[in-house]
This record gives sequence, C-alpha cells and structure tokens, in this order.
Amino acid sequence: MSQSLDSSVKLSKPFSSNTDEEKESLIYEANLYRDKLEDQWGDLKSDAKQYGKQALIIGGVVTTTFLVLNALLPDTKKKEKEIKGKNTERPQPVAKEVKVKKSSENTVKSAVQSLAWTLAIGWARQKLEKYIADDRKTE
Repeated sequence: MSQSLDSSVKLSKPFSSNTDEEKESLIYEANLYRDKLEDQWGDLKSDAKQYGKQALIIGGVVTTTFLVLNALLPDTKKKEKEIKGKNTERPQPVAKEVKVKKSSENTVKSAVQSLAWTLAIGWARQKLEKYIADDRKTE
C-alpha cells in the first residue's frame, strides 16, 4: 500500500516552494477586485446623486404647488374650527346684517380655483411623465 501512495502523491517540505509567484498572482487578483469594487462604488454614488437630485426636484414641485394652492384657495378648515369653537360657548344673540353675496363673485371665484387646480395638476402630471420616461431610458 505504501508503494502506491509514493508514486501518486508528491510530498514537499512546507514553505520550501517559491511563494513569490503565488503572492504576485494573489496581489494582482486583489487589485482587480479592488478596481471592480471602486467602479461599482463610483456608479452607486453617481446614481445616488442623480436620484437625489430628481427627488429634490419632485419634492420642490410638490411643495411649491402646495404653497401656491394654499395661498390661492380659502382655508375652510380654519373657519370650521372657529365655528366649532364658538358652539361650545353659549352664543349671545347679536343683531347682524345679513349680506347676500353676489352669485357672480362666487362663480368667478370657483372658476379661478378650478382653473388653478387644473393647471397645477396638469403641470405635475407632465413632470411625473418626464421623470418616468427619463427613468426608463436610463434602465
């Protein structure tokens, strides 16, 4: 049995072989992997910057639209809160003059509000479509 082992297996002393070639090949492979990782990291950083910029643009559009519409449209919640707050106290009878608003003022106001909403939503839709189209092109 020992004769078959001797012919098939070559035994060498530990650390007796030349390890410089193995070391150089391992260093070369490590440098290749390092370069690949650095390239991937660079790609991730550039993608993150691009998506961050797009997210900031979309956030700015949404915020601007909200602020403009909030400035143009009346605040009905505030009026409801004031009315609810007054209901908790006993109302004192007060003589008031009742003013009848002209229907043309209400019509014009509602037309301007609906136009503002239509323009804002249309603009936001266009921005979203462009963003989706650009995102599909990059993939």
